[in-house]
Amino acid sequence: MATIMLHADHPSTPDVAVPLHVSTTFAFNDKFAISKNWLPASTDQPDLSAHVYSRQTTEVRSRLESILGSMAYAVTYGSGLSAIFAVFQLIQPKRILTSTGGYNGTHGIIEMYMRGRSVVIQCDGSLLKSLEAGDLVWLESPQNPCGEVADLHYYTTNRKPGVIVGIDSTFAPPPLQCPLKHNVDIVMHSSTKFLGGHSDLLGGVLITKDIHVRDQLFKDRVRLGSNMGSMEAWLLLRSMRSYKLRILQQSSSATTLVKWLNSRISGESNDETLDIIEKVWHASIPANPGHEAALRQGSGFSGVFSVEFKSLHHARLICSNLKLFINATSLGGCESLVEWRAATGASVEPTICRFSIGLEDVEDLQKDLSAGMLQVKKLVEDMDEKKSSEGGN
Repeated sequence: MATIMLHADHPSTPDVAVPLHVSTTFAFNDKFAISKNWLPASTDQPDLSAHVYSRQTTEVRSRLESILGSMAYAVTYGSGLSAIFAVFQLIQPKRILTSTGGYNGTHGIIEMYMRGRSVVIQCDGSLLKSLEAGDLVWLESPQNPCGEVADLHYYTTNRKPGVIVGIDSTFAPPPLQCPLKHNVDIVMHSSTKFLGGHSDLLGGVLITKDIHVRDQLFKDRVRLGSNMGSMEAWLLLRSMRSYKLRILQQSSSATTLVKWLNSRISGESNDETLDIIEKVWHASIPANPGHEAALRQGSGFSGVFSVEFKSLHHARLICSNLKLFINATSLGGCESLVEWRAATGASVEPTICRFSIGLEDVEDLQKDLSAGMLQVKKLVEDMDEKKSSEGGN
């Protein structure tokens, strides 16, 4: 995979680093145009006349899609949400099987799609066999924010012919999870997250093994104008060069931290630092939902996990008492992030915080978490003591 990410695109210029092309329109290849034989031969350029208008194709975006689709076919978008909308627009399902949880934006897209349509929404996986040809199963796995992993084999082998299975695999990109190998039809990644990996671009990508699906998605994208901008495509192409190194380190560090954070709950440790933790959510923990499925579906676990703290105060305070974890939303970047999920209006327990692990040394992250939790533990104890004394008066 690392070799593919470096060499799958076909450069049309001698630049080792990919040049950024910002033009929105391109000169036609006019065989009747005035000859420019007065220019030095050294200025000759490869034929780039395939590009006409940037809403259709650009040099950088074409190179990017060559890499992303090197093992299938890829179409890029201006955001993950526009990629998800493209799936619904393409399939036009009358029945949708999805989950009640996960990314709020997806539920917003489904609400938009339902306007003026008679659409049945089902949220019970056991109803899979009630779907007919042309219906859609839309999965999010691992699911935001607690990382539950869906059994892809169950959905792809128990569906009726013609039922489409799509997945938002943002939290576990390849090689951590490989949905196409399990016969999923369409895979979506928010390239804002792990694919981009630097917290500096907005984008989405759809990947499919069906060239006809790819071709129709491409045509729809031209008409909808939901293409990725040149700057974002250039940034994402840069990011793909280091993709595998980043993904594997983030996965390894997250798994190491999860094992430590869960060690007191599992009885493997007496570390009192961990007293404020009620539960750790990550597919690497055998008791958590989807652990076995995660082992079958890839070669690693997500770089994101969630921690349920014992009180609302613990959850709210931890975000502002860490030095290396930035208190911000999003995930998948080089820098580690922590987010109190209730702050963004997410419909999850207010005691849950989501952690996205970056590329810092895992030992430093553990020290930071340990110091931060000790500080929060003391702050909450002081608050409780003060409240108790005031109540006594």
